[in-house]
Amino acid sequence: MADMVSVAEKLKAANTGRKDAVEPASSARQERGPGFGAVSFIACFRLAFGIPPPALQRAQAWEGFGWGDRHICDEEFTALLARWRTTPNRPAHRLLHG
Repeated sequence: MADMVSVAEKLKAANTGRKDAVEPASSARQERGPGFGAVSFIACFRLAFGIPPPALQRAQAWEGFGWGDRHICDEEFTALLARWRTTPNRPAHRLLHG
């Protein structure tokens, strides 16, 4: 789990002032490597931005991930996550430990 917190902290630090969600998602995927899947995506973005699981479950349909047979475009992906990515939240390790 420590590596997830590390990725989440990097995502959060790189997020300053950005509205596009594509770059951080691509960055998390690259950082985690071949083991990056739906669970990794949900964990990283939940830790980094405090996004609730239902929103992340929908967001995992992003066409950039290529998972499943139904996809959402970059714009929908970004719009879906924008509410939480533009609001400051607690540090990632605080989400784990209260």
